[in-house]
Amino acid sequence: MFHAPRPHYHHRRRGRNDQGANISPMVIMLCMKVWQAYQDSPVKPPVTFALAAYNIAAHVYPAIAMPFSLGQVCFSTGAFWAAWCARDLVEVAVRTFGSVFTHADDMHLYWNMGSLLVKGVLLEDRLGSEALAVFVAFSIVASSGIQLVVAPFLARAFGYDCGCAVGFSGVLFAMKVVLNYGDHAAGSDATSSVWGVRVASRHAHWLEILVSGYLSPRSSLVGHACGALAGMCWLQLPLLHALINTFKAPAPARNRFTDGRGTAGAPRRPAPPPAEDQPIPPANRDADEVRRRR
Repeated sequence: MFHAPRPHYHHRRRGRNDQGANISPMVIMLCMKVWQAYQDSPVKPPVTFALAAYNIAAHVYPAIAMPFSLGQVCFSTGAFWAAWCARDLVEVAVRTFGSVFTHADDMHLYWNMGSLLVKGVLLEDRLGSEALAVFVAFSIVASSGIQLVVAPFLARAFGYDCGCAVGFSGVLFAMKVVLNYGDHAAGSDATSSVWGVRVASRHAHWLEILVSGYLSPRSSLVGHACGALAGMCWLQLPLLHALINTFKAPAPARNRFTDGRGTAGAPRRPAPPPAEDQPIPPANRDADEVRRRR
């Protein structure tokens, strides 16, 4: 996630053009990279490449794929609650989901999509396409919800302004958390190098968040951290399901005056005995004996 760019950045990076097409050498290189990755992949993960394609389309042709300016789509607690209080559900949805698929400039898009091609392919192979789609939606909603809680606290306690952020980085850090915890069990001795610093692989994403925030002041440190927390929430979902099931009330006992479909009525009569065991009526008993004698 990046904060919405300020004018003095425009001479250093090619920013997002909200009116026309954003076709630059960096975007062309990214499209070639995505196509090459698709060709080389033995299994074509549809969700990962669909996410990459839509992110690129929203940046290259925003008038078609993302017809909102950066100021209209970026996510901040103030803008979100203003839209929520005004009951503008369209703006709430745009700021929650649209901000994730919007990037501040070409370099921002390039690095995020390069990371998505690695993490998305690995995670989709592990979870499956349907589960990855659910995971991405969950990460977007969970990271936004966590930021709505964390940002006001940071503003009041430390005077830290989280700004108005855009980008897919929060989802990427959620993916990294799930991959790290899946590859390295608790107590694992595996380590990773983050800018020359050795750290436990299971927790390497936290150092990456700090380093990226220091090296790129425009990046949303809080947005990245909330994305990582969303990934940790995803890992706790099985535990939450088990906890919910323990508190579920037992199924009510079936009333003796209800049948199996839940409709009221008289109690069911027992099924009749098999035909060979049924008693013969007296009127037919003589005829039956005559047939046996024959």
